[in-house]
Amino acid sequence: MKESRVVIIILLLSFVIYGGFYLSTRDIEIPENQAMPWQSYVNDQGETVVFDLTMGKSALSDAMRLFGSEVEASLFEDKDKQQNLEVFFASTKVGGISAKVILNLNFNNYQFDYLSDNIKEIEVMPTGNKKTSFNKAGESSMFALTIKSLTFIPKADLSADTLTSLFKKPARIDLVDSRIEYWHYPDKGLRIIVDKENKEILEFYNVEL
Repeated sequence: MKESRVVIIILLLSFVIYGGFYLSTRDIEIPENQAMPWQSYVNDQGETVVFDLTMGKSALSDAMRLFGSEVEASLFEDKDKQQNLEVFFASTKVGGISAKVILNLNFNNYQFDYLSDNIKEIEVMPTGNKKTSFNKAGESSMFALTIKSLTFIPKADLSADTLTSLFKKPARIDLVDSRIEYWHYPDKGLRIIVDKENKEILEFYNVEL
């Protein structure tokens, strides 16, 4: 008899505690999980946030905790001397989606000079552009550099209907040619390159208003 009373008291206490927790939290907005690419958004500072990475603020080291440490870092320079520092994740999985990820990093003249002292190889590509790779010291110096943009390339081919169901209708569509369209989502800081013959490419960056 005593045991049944104890059980009843425990159940009543559990109910009271649960009820108090519910009443105290029912009006709190629970933030969405940022693990999926269609959950990207532009914050109050006008910065794009995707996978909990903030463009212009989060560093390469933050991305490596998410995408893994197996990376290839290269500095690309075109014929007009325009330079892009890119870090390539050949294979990763985020939110259950297998993909390739490319990060474009911000860097200044001082950081460029340090990288120039730690070159591993310079390759001239068929396009005439230069590709420079770096030694371990050069690559390690990139860990604190902030992310300028993030390119996400799913391994699965996504149809236009699938994209629309996940990302909703784009604010604008630019027709590049009969095969390629650019879908723009300024509220998500996103542009999707929809290619009828190749994989779709998702580009996340800070949209300039």
